Amino acid sequence: MSQPRDRTFDLMFKTKRFFSGFLALLSILILMTGCDDRTNVGIGLVDAQTEESKVITLSASSLQDNGLGDVTGGNASSGASRALAGVVDDPVAGHMEAVGLLDFVASSQFGTSFLSQPVTFADLTMSIDYVYGDTTQPVTLEMYQVNESWISAFTRADTTIGTGALVLTTTIPAVEGDHVVTLPAEWVSAFDGILRSSTFTDDFHGFALRATSGNAILGVGFSGTSLRASSTPGDTVSFSLSKVFTSSSRIPSSASSEYLLLQDGAANGLDVSFPFLSEEFPEALVHRVLVRLNTVDLSDLYPSGFNRPVVSLIGLRVVADDDVTRLVVEEVGVASDGSLTFDNTILTNVVQSVNLDKSSLDRFELYLPSNQSGVGFLAIQFGAISSESLPRAIVTFTPLK
Repeated sequence: MSQPRDRTFDLMFKTKRFFSGFLALLSILILMTGCDDRTNVGIGLVDAQTEESKVITLSASSLQDNGLGDVTGGNASSGASRALAGVVDDPVAGHMEAVGLLDFVASSQFGTSFLSQPVTFADLTMSIDYVYGDTTQPVTLEMYQVNESWISAFTRADTTIGTGALVLTTTIPAVEGDHVVTLPAEWVSAFDGILRSSTFTDDFHGFALRATSGNAILGVGFSGTSLRASSTPGDTVSFSLSKVFTSSSRIPSSASSEYLLLQDGAANGLDVSFPFLSEEFPEALVHRVLVRLNTVDLSDLYPSGFNRPVVSLIGLRVVADDDVTRLVVEEVGVASDGSLTFDNTILTNVVQSVNLDKSSLDRFELYLPSNQSGVGFLAIQFGAISSESLPRAIVTFTPLK
């Protein structure tokens, strides 16, 4: 990135793929060398002469956007829980845009009459289960045909998937509920053969939704969303939503320069490093490590009628020095005062290994679990940095003499 490492707001999307295999497994083992649980921390050192236990607080030495796109692809069992489509001017985050993709699979066997007669009617029911933005005005969406096959698993917000011809335009109220659109007769005629084909899943690649007006981003969920097709004399087949994907972008506002944002459905996870090798943290038996973080309440900056679903779950990962291997530490909820606390034996084990110079730890990474599937964010005060605004590692340890 072009920005300095200690303050990066560059939202250029970058895709990083996760590899498995012996080397990745080895890196994870090195991250936690000799540490299976808290009772084993410092094993081999217990006979050494020790001092009294201490507690220190280490403020983060580095905190920055990492440009790693969120996983925004998913299916009914894993990954993102909805596709997002719309545009919104957020008073803090800036201008956000989301383009959502929907694909379908036949939910039942085709009847003989459906296979033998042309399709004469089709409609699409979209279950709107998420609204972010101005609820006082509707959102106009254009629906395009997707012409290429795409994979939802592990697909990230910075991925581009090509679209084809415009199918229809529809206007949707910015509220939760079902929205039904009738597909044009020319589309029904053109896709008659595919809709009745045994290879529908391979030949049909779904729709893309892109907003042209409004000030909200809508979510289309799996439950209740379906494509229906009817043939003469009335045999109807339903196609259920099988996978989703959202491509997103954001143009930051001037207000966002005061904060570092951890945003859902975007490409800005946060990298965090701590000075674990500082003089105030000598070679020691590490008993417990907590990571704490305070976020800022920005609700007063939003006008009446602006719906802003909260981000409820935050994750912390360990990143190895190969920049590929990642180990989930914990996913925690946001407290009522906006604070987060990660308290897990993995943290203690990793820091003990770092203290003994037996770890491949490079940094920690804050992220938002993909199943939240929104565009909400948490804000960390950036401007005048203080120890209370930075993430903090609270370490309980006994120094070795």
